[in-house]
Amino acid sequence: MDICPLCALPHTTGDLAWSSQHEPDGTVVRICPTCTRAQLWLIEAGLTIATAAGPAATEPVRRAA
Repeated sequence: MDICPLCALPHTTGDLAWSSQHEPDGTVVRICPTCTRAQLWLIEAGLTIATAAGPAATEPVRRAA
């Protein structure tokens, strides 16, 4: 059974509302619907929102000079 790496909610096999994130090493991380909605802006930007170790580190936005 998978757990959400952001909130530790357990994932059951019948629950299809969870999203999946495919890591560069080929592993797949399942993320619960609540955490998916909370991180939707990162998903739409194509950024990593979670790994097996927890949320991805964010980088500060740099403004052009």
